[in-house]
Amino acid sequence: MTHEELIGSLTELRLSGMKREYAELARIASRDNRTYEQYLSMLVQKGLNARQEAKIKRLLKDARLPLIKDLESYDYSGVKGITAREINRLATGEFLRKAQNVVFYGTFGVGKTHLAIALARALCERKYRCLFVGTSTLIDALVEAKSKLSIGSMWKKLDGYDLIVCDELGYIPQTKDGADLFFQFISQRYERKSLLVTTNLTYSEWDKVFLNATTTAAAVDRIIHRCETFNIESDSWRRKEAVKAAKKKELS
Repeated sequence: MTHEELIGSLTELRLSGMKREYAELARIASRDNRTYEQYLSMLVQKGLNARQEAKIKRLLKDARLPLIKDLESYDYSGVKGITAREINRLATGEFLRKAQNVVFYGTFGVGKTHLAIALARALCERKYRCLFVGTSTLIDALVEAKSKLSIGSMWKKLDGYDLIVCDELGYIPQTKDGADLFFQFISQRYERKSLLVTTNLTYSEWDKVFLNATTTAAAVDRIIHRCETFNIESDSWRRKEAVKAAKKKELS
């Protein structure tokens, strides 16, 4: 088989990682007197690594993360209600395997969204399928799908995610149709797939989202049944950044 034929065969087999690496690895194997089996093992590992990297890249794109955030960049100093150890435990994905939920509750500026984005990113890197979406955006999409008679396919699509992050629950008032569809969404994932919710509303205030006491109680019951709630307390990071910028300006 000629070089061109080999390249064509690897392309047809969709072994792009091997295609890129085989010549260099052959040179290394020859230099180090590696056996054929050792060379093949090196080549297969390179191919597997390339395939895994491509998968993670696709998962990150599919997650629709609005910003690049990682767990290491969150400042835990002065923060109450959550620790790096707890977040790193969540990042193992164990709560997803148990179909549990997570709620980040706190006032504006404590870093709830930062943690949610970073956690989703870490889980994508562990090959879990995640989706990050604003709660109001999700509800609008559900309402639109219902109006276009495509809600069934919407449910099926959402069901494909191991984790859906519903950011900023309660920031925008909802219609009755929207509230009802969001309740259906929660019910469909109950004990099957995980949710991560960020909110500045206590559970008793979720009636602002679901609009009546009965639906609110039912929704909260499904969320908290198998859930970890983190009540995050801290000075606003935006205020912290503003103070740092002001001090830096004074010193310049």
